[in-house]
Amino acid sequence: MTGRAVPGHRRRALSPVRLAGLELRNRVFVSAHTTNFAEDFLPTDRHVEYHRERARGGAALIITEPLRVHETSLGRVGGLSSSPAARGGLARIAEAVRAEGAAVFTQITHAGRHSENHFRRRESWGPSPRRWHLTGQVPHAMTRAEMRTVRDAYRAAARLAADAGFQGVEVHFGHGHLLHQFLSPASNGRSDAYGGDEGARTRFPLEVLDAVLDEVGADVAVGVRLSADELVPGGQDLDQGVRLAALLDTTRDLGFLNVSLASYTAPSIGHHVADMSEGRTPYLDQALHVARACSRTPVLAACRAVDLDDAERALAGGELSMVAMTRAHIADPLLVSKALRGREDEIRPCVSCNFCIGEIGAHRPLTCMMNPEVGREGERRTAGRAPRPLEVGVVGAGPAGMEAAATAAERGHRVTLWEREESAGGRTAVARRGRGRAELDLLRAYQEGRLERLGVRVRTGTPVDPGLLERERPDVLVVACGAESERPHVPGWGTALTAEQALEEPGRWAGECVVVLDEEGSWASGSVAETLAGAGADVHLVTPAAAPLWAVNDYSRMTMLERLERAGAAVWTSSAVECLRPAVTVYAPRNPGRHTLPEVAALFLVRPARARDGLARGAREHGVPVRLVGDALAPRSLLQAVHEGREAGLAL
Repeated sequence: MTGRAVPGHRRRALSPVRLAGLELRNRVFVSAHTTNFAEDFLPTDRHVEYHRERARGGAALIITEPLRVHETSLGRVGGLSSSPAARGGLARIAEAVRAEGAAVFTQITHAGRHSENHFRRRESWGPSPRRWHLTGQVPHAMTRAEMRTVRDAYRAAARLAADAGFQGVEVHFGHGHLLHQFLSPASNGRSDAYGGDEGARTRFPLEVLDAVLDEVGADVAVGVRLSADELVPGGQDLDQGVRLAALLDTTRDLGFLNVSLASYTAPSIGHHVADMSEGRTPYLDQALHVARACSRTPVLAACRAVDLDDAERALAGGELSMVAMTRAHIADPLLVSKALRGREDEIRPCVSCNFCIGEIGAHRPLTCMMNPEVGREGERRTAGRAPRPLEVGVVGAGPAGMEAAATAAERGHRVTLWEREESAGGRTAVARRGRGRAELDLLRAYQEGRLERLGVRVRTGTPVDPGLLERERPDVLVVACGAESERPHVPGWGTALTAEQALEEPGRWAGECVVVLDEEGSWASGSVAETLAGAGADVHLVTPAAAPLWAVNDYSRMTMLERLERAGAAVWTSSAVECLRPAVTVYAPRNPGRHTLPEVAALFLVRPARARDGLARGAREHGVPVRLVGDALAPRSLLQAVHEGREAGLAL
């Protein structure tokens, strides 16, 4: 990696930098993020191989997921603790990363009031008995003795990390974790020396930081992760974030400050992991404000830098020393090495669909829609060619079909991919028309380039029927022809319109009242409502479910509902409609009464599509081995479609 020339257009991002006494090979790092790979809160082989792969791919610095410093902070069953029993596994992670030429730090934290400890049945702790959310537990207000216990736990966790071979420790002051809860006036209501004015609220976080510096400051780099802005009314704002950064810069000898934003409250935390709807580097300005307040301390930033263009732009002014490309490295751990070899067109893109963080929030191991190998790096499942090359036919050039075709070709099979439409992409070709969803097209573009490099024969505009199969005679057929939306009859209205029709020409509904009847709770439902509202329609999203958009991950759902509210869309839950066209009456039994919309221009019904599996049945009758994947098997998410396509290709 060190012997390769830096491409001129990547002058900043891929050039070396000195940080906390360490010479780093470039300015791209992977920030701390939970993987849920732990067993009994201890490191596993999956951690080792996951981080090794990203170090091998060229990232300059890996900051591993947080060590929870105390038993009242073990909120995720797959998270890591700072138990002494973790030392051996942590040492293996540090050794693996360093052996690949990257530096390795770890984060230490206590989650405070939002660590509800379902797995150890402990109470949560916080500065005050204020819940993080209406559905959250009331935390126990920490005593002075408990604060000293937690301070000492941070000290012990830092020593554990240093002894395990980590070169740096990041103390978490942000994201609504415990130390941030002391900093924020929205969560700290104490009346003692640790609450009240800004100086008092800062006292405990500084005591913890000083304890860590005292314990390991001479041995490893010590830095702070902070939120530039909490994005909570009455919480820590950007002005306070800038003042805190300046205080740390002038009074503590820190190796770095790592800046992002938000806290674990709704909808704030949804912005911390901004999805594609928020655009590229949406909070870079906040990070730069913080960086400009620091004259001594290098400042790092995490702000949805999806590709190296984003990183280069963030670094251009010289205020930032490094930029996190965390989700981008989940999608493609070889991102940097490919760029250095002049193969940027082969980088698997991150589209910020947030399946990754959605799995973590559901207490499941990290995965990725774009990269089905996440968490399975040590299995080397792609190694080796197929024992016998086959003639493989794949029907359907949507996400599942393209992944199946590419994977099969990588294993040495001769692959033909048929698509009845004139272009590839499947349902993403329509979904990308939704407001803020254009980056879904990166999936299609990447897969088309991959298929071309692998020599897959792609035949668009080619419906597949038994006659074609008889002529082509594939050894095996992968059916990935997706699902078909119904146009059902709605009593009192007639035939409803579909999500696809809503996204074809949303501007035609400007100034009109429209109803979106949601029986799917998916991205499609939310995108239809948001796109129509953005085009100027008066939108009413009606669902019989108790919660809206239930199939969207928690983080993206928060921000989508926030945008719908800003756009003036009405969201009706636990509700039904009665139609007498053009009138639609919304009946909400939990909110007694009826609300009649007298002049509705369009009724859109979003419900699960029907699998197109007829071809598979016909092929089997003719003796062709068939594997169904994606929506052709059963309509579900993009994540499942791509993963099934991968598995189909590996199985051939």
